[in-house]
Amino acid sequence: MKKNLLLLVLTLLLSTNLYAQSGSGCWREISAGANNFCLAIKIDGTLWGWGQNGNLLGLNGNMVNQNLPIQIGTDNDWLTVSAGTNHSLAVKTSGTLWAWGNGSTGQLGNGNNASTWTLTQAGTATDWLKVSAGGGFSLAIKNTGTLWAFGANNLGQLGINNVTNQNIPVQVGTASNWVQIDAGNQHSIALNTGGFMYSWGDNTFGQLGDGSNTSSLIPIAITPTTNYSSVSAGLDHSMGLDSNGLLYTWGNNVAGQLCDGTNTAINIPTPIINSNGAVNFYIAISAGSSFSLAIRNDGTLWSGGYNLFGMLAQGAFIQTSTNTLLQVGTNNNWQTISAGNSHSMAMDTTTALFEAGRNWEGQIATGVFSFYYGNLQSVICPTTLATQAKTLQNLEINVSPNPTNDFVTINYNFENESQVILKLTNVHGQVILESKIKKGNGIQNETLDLSNQASGLYFVYITTETGNFTAKLMKK
Repeated sequence: MKKNLLLLVLTLLLSTNLYAQSGSGCWREISAGANNFCLAIKIDGTLWGWGQNGNLLGLNGNMVNQNLPIQIGTDNDWLTVSAGTNHSLAVKTSGTLWAWGNGSTGQLGNGNNASTWTLTQAGTATDWLKVSAGGGFSLAIKNTGTLWAFGANNLGQLGINNVTNQNIPVQVGTASNWVQIDAGNQHSIALNTGGFMYSWGDNTFGQLGDGSNTSSLIPIAITPTTNYSSVSAGLDHSMGLDSNGLLYTWGNNVAGQLCDGTNTAINIPTPIINSNGAVNFYIAISAGSSFSLAIRNDGTLWSGGYNLFGMLAQGAFIQTSTNTLLQVGTNNNWQTISAGNSHSMAMDTTTALFEAGRNWEGQIATGVFSFYYGNLQSVICPTTLATQAKTLQNLEINVSPNPTNDFVTINYNFENESQVILKLTNVHGQVILESKIKKGNGIQNETLDLSNQASGLYFVYITTETGNFTAKLMKK
């Protein structure tokens, strides 16, 4: 008689302090939301989220905060994703636009002002390319190079020369050469193919960079105008890189987030130059709520600004803000960063993901809810977290407890199997133990002793003549 193998596959993460990072790579794109949640796309095209939930993670009615990555839907054709303050945007490889979360100001772009906890397509267009979710509003670029905006517009953050909210995408101007966008809390920044930088919306702290503190209802060109390669909009400050990799910052500086050695706001892009006059060059930037992240051209990671929750990743017990950029650890293989409200995400060249900062809502993905992490924490690659039913001929197995502190029991029922091999390996594939399993009538069990093994992720493999079984096992 054939039996079903019912396995609860749990992917749990090791909660250790990492300063020199090591991790497991599987991520392609990351985005830290301003309301303490994270979104990410794996290399296989699946979409994942964790942290503050409510309706932020798009889990179709599951409103519980998540302290581990959980898959959002089942599709594997996601192209890009952006986590805003209270809503999220994503584009599929088909070019369709999707949104979920708070929709009270029309930021979901679906024609109404209703919120949704389910991924919902916005319109029927199939030519969307890039998206950026801000503080109650959204920006998007089509593959035609045109720029579109929707959502809150009280301060002109949509750039359409009025202050009326929009619940469907509205084109910004007529240009068709836009290549990069970033939506801040209430201001927007964009680049075109000529390296021109434009900004619009709230300018209370000079975050538009035009030399004034006057908000703008339309995109305005920022001087110098033809030399930018990357921009990032934070809560009320901004960052930019020129084509040489020189870093500029401007806007609010009360927490030192401009990293220029002062706490004075600046309303024009100002290059970051070391106190000794030396100039460093950068390849990636991300402006958070009141802090900044940057990757230098040597692959090192740097952070500065507000640090109450340890999001600068400067040390387990260090929560002191800084008005200069400080190096995070010693590794030199960083490639992607994303700064949220009070947490940071960083991915290295092996596509391994790490986080630091506030963890009350589970946004650091360590498997527990805790105050904060002042050092980078590894986010181990997850599999589908839901219960999966699999059928293998003549084989029924259950692994528990998972995670475990020391011993784990494998309950099984084999029928007519002449040879059954059990193997336990670590995350690097090294064999910890290998043995033949005893057979008998009815439910049998095998106990594995992990008390002398290091905390981390392990794999249980069982091989029979008629099927194979694999389970992930976490040692606390």
